[in-house]
Amino acid sequence: MPEVLDLRSRRQGSAIISANSTNVGRCKSLSAEPQTTNVDSLSTLPTTVFDRCWRQYTLCREHLFTDHTHQIALALSPMLDSPHPRHLVEAGCGPGFYSRRLAARFPQLQITGIDLSEPLLSRAKEQARRSGLSNCSFLKADALSLAESPGQIDAVIASRLFLILDQPALALSAIFTALRPGGICFIAEPTSALRASLPLILMKITERFGRSSARLEEQPQSRVFTGRGFQDLVESQPWSSARIWKDRQYHCAVCRKAA
Repeated sequence: MPEVLDLRSRRQGSAIISANSTNVGRCKSLSAEPQTTNVDSLSTLPTTVFDRCWRQYTLCREHLFTDHTHQIALALSPMLDSPHPRHLVEAGCGPGFYSRRLAARFPQLQITGIDLSEPLLSRAKEQARRSGLSNCSFLKADALSLAESPGQIDAVIASRLFLILDQPALALSAIFTALRPGGICFIAEPTSALRASLPLILMKITERFGRSSARLEEQPQSRVFTGRGFQDLVESQPWSSARIWKDRQYHCAVCRKAA
């Protein structure tokens, strides 16, 4: 039986936030990579189902998953009037759905999307380039690497991140560590097993009938948080405030670190 995906197993180096860089607050990595890549000409063999079936996951993220952009914008509103540059990270960004939408909506934000899938990152970069988004960049890194940039990020989006992590509380701890005093974290996790596993089901079907059927055993499982389980995850960190609610399809939370 496949295990829940452990992001640490493919860690690609720490994400460093430099307040002294020319692009204030922009993520940098120990493993540099070009800004644009043709996803159809990647020379390295994809190593996870998210690499091999990136098109199916992109379809789900961009057209089937619930869009929480409005709720995220409301959560970010306290920091948007600041005269100082603000840096937001989308952890597990996939094709960069929220990174790109928020970069277009709030040009005063510097936004970095992080993920471990090169094809998904390439899709995100290409779409950002086509949209002319200069305040949006993408980096190959995992959520745990954020702990190596303590107190340097103003906000983090974690949408559908924890459902495939082996140790979600550890990842949330890394996010908490990376946030500056007063920093904000928006979390959204699906409430039903079907919605949680939908992209994995589509990718499994693709692999079963495609050339990658021999790798079916590598697919991760997804978890669904109960209301209590989601609350316990959020409360695993010492937030100064945390608003938790449930809509028709997701558990959501807006958490603030003490100023």
